[in-house]
Amino acid sequence: MHGQFSLMEKPDIQTPELSGIRQEIDSIDEQIVELLCARFAASEKVRLAKTSDLLTGAMPYRPGREAVILRRLVEVAAGQVPVAVIERVWRTVISASILAQADVRIVTIPEVMSDLRYRQATDLFASLLPVEKASSMKAALAALSDGEQVLVVVPMKLDWRSVLEQTPEGKPARVVAVLAAGSDKPGRSLAVLGHAASEPTGEDETLLVTTGKLPRDFVPKPIWHLKLADDVYLTSIPGYLDMSEQPLVSLKGNTGLGLRIAGRYPSAMELSKP
Repeated sequence: MHGQFSLMEKPDIQTPELSGIRQEIDSIDEQIVELLCARFAASEKVRLAKTSDLLTGAMPYRPGREAVILRRLVEVAAGQVPVAVIERVWRTVISASILAQADVRIVTIPEVMSDLRYRQATDLFASLLPVEKASSMKAALAALSDGEQVLVVVPMKLDWRSVLEQTPEGKPARVVAVLAAGSDKPGRSLAVLGHAASEPTGEDETLLVTTGKLPRDFVPKPIWHLKLADDVYLTSIPGYLDMSEQPLVSLKGNTGLGLRIAGRYPSAMELSKP
C-alpha cells in the first residue's frame, strides 16, 4: 500500500540521540574485544607456566576454580546482566582457554543427546569443547581410561560406579562436577566424571556411595538421596569432606555400608532455565 511500510520494510529510524547511543555501543564492543585479547594473553602465560604438567597429560579443567570465578562474576554483575548471559559468555571463554592448553574432550551417551534438557546442559558446559557420543554407557565409561584429558557426562541416576575402580596410573575417576540440567531433582542431574583436580570452594558437596542408607540421625543433613541400584545409594552431603574426618570417620566401623566417596565438587548453580 502506498504511503505505508510492510513489516519487512520498516525504516531504520535515525535520530541524533539514537546515533549517539549506537556509537557508544560500538565503542563498548571494541573494548570487550580488547579485554578478551588481554584475557587470552594472560591465559597463554598460564599455559606456558604449566607446560611441564600439560606435557604429561594433566587435565587443565579445574572445576573448583571455575566455580569460584563464576560466582564472583555473578556477584559483580549484581543483577544488571542476566546470569544466564554471564554463564554462557564465560563458559565460552574458559572452554577456549582449556583447549589452548590441551585437547580436552567430552564423551556422553545417546540418552543425553536425545533429551533436550540434558543436551542443553551439556552443550552449555562444553561450549567449545568437542562432544563425542559413545554407543553405550560402557563405551563412555571406558573412554576414561584413555587418559586424564577426558570428561564423561552421564545421567546421575544411571549406574556409573565402575569408574570408581578405574585407575589409569593409579588414579580413579570421580564425580568432578554436577550439572543441574534445568531441574532441582537429583535424578534429573548430570554427573561429570573425570580426573580433574578437586579443591574446596566454600560451597561444596561430597557425594557418597553406600550399600544401604545412612543413619536417619546422620549430621549434617544430606542434601539429597538417590537409589542407584538394588541396595546401592548415592547421598550428597554439604561440605568438602574426607574419610579421615568427622562425620565420615564415625561410619568407618559400619562395614555393612560399604562407604566410599564418589566425588567432591562445587555445589551446582542453577543458572540457565532451558
